[in-house]
Amino acid sequence: MKAQDFIFALEKEGLDSISLPVLFLGGEEYWINTGVAAIKQLLFSKQEEDFNLVTIEFKSMDETMLREGLSNPPFFDANRLVILRGLEEIKAAYESIILDSLQKTVPGVFVVITARQLDRRKKFIKEMMAMVATIECPSLKVYEAKSWVRQEAKKLGLNLSNQQVDLLLEMKGTSLMSLNNELVKLRIFMGEEKGPVSTGEWSSLLGEASETNIFEMIDGALEGSSGKAINLLERLLVAGEPELKILAMLGGEVRRLFMAWALLKEGRGEFIQKELVCHPYVAEKLRNKAQRLTYQQLRQAHHRIIQADQRIKTGVGDYRLELEMTLLDLGSIFNPTQKIALVDSSGLE
Repeated sequence: MKAQDFIFALEKEGLDSISLPVLFLGGEEYWINTGVAAIKQLLFSKQEEDFNLVTIEFKSMDETMLREGLSNPPFFDANRLVILRGLEEIKAAYESIILDSLQKTVPGVFVVITARQLDRRKKFIKEMMAMVATIECPSLKVYEAKSWVRQEAKKLGLNLSNQQVDLLLEMKGTSLMSLNNELVKLRIFMGEEKGPVSTGEWSSLLGEASETNIFEMIDGALEGSSGKAINLLERLLVAGEPELKILAMLGGEVRRLFMAWALLKEGRGEFIQKELVCHPYVAEKLRNKAQRLTYQQLRQAHHRIIQADQRIKTGVGDYRLELEMTLLDLGSIFNPTQKIALVDSSGLE
């Protein structure tokens, strides 16, 4: 069962929806935490929780802790919840204890197990999974995370543009825990206001305003929007961002595009995320950009950035002017329809 469906069933049917011990399986902590919170709310009050909630980590537990945690009855005629975290780290000696305890559950004791991933071929895992209700909590794909953000934003009364949703995923990845925290933070910031959020406010709230502007500037340059790129450059320089840092990040993005292009050329596009060590969302953006570019365009862009770096470091050119000229040149390289073409392509084949 998917985590969303399980949580909906809890809200609708209450404890009747829990007929077996529960296994939360997957890497998305948001669903695990939300599911556990919903179960706790159904089982007992905050006061009862202090006496009847037990959390045990498989990696650090001992046999006594495990046996007592699973066999002790609840206090005060309430319910008792035992959370066993990290099943993938269980020691072989404790596997039989888990199986025996799941077969002979104590009345009023509810068991929740969590695991990031399991080898379902193992005998113990097969036997254990036959005794529990498995709730799938996988990490979301980019398009799923986008859809989730839009739904949650709507629930919170937040008006986010597609660009702002993209920016959120680019800065924070697809972890729902991180995404939810940012949406809640935005809701608090907005107060009772229901209107759209400005991109500047959104960038500041994400805590990476300068780097966000750098990435937007890079996108503008690589998309051939030189005017947008130069406007953002001016804002960055006024904010005190070092010229060499801006140029280094611009060069780094061109190199990543070159690597993504090479992987696509080799028929290994699925390895972009792994080889470049980036979020799935960023990998998808790199793939989409690289597909539209040629080897010659990327080589020209790389050469132009090296040229700018040398001129700035040797004091030959004015820092600000050199950056502006570089952005204009990149715009003409990646968008040949632009009339401005300042790139020095000497030495290129």
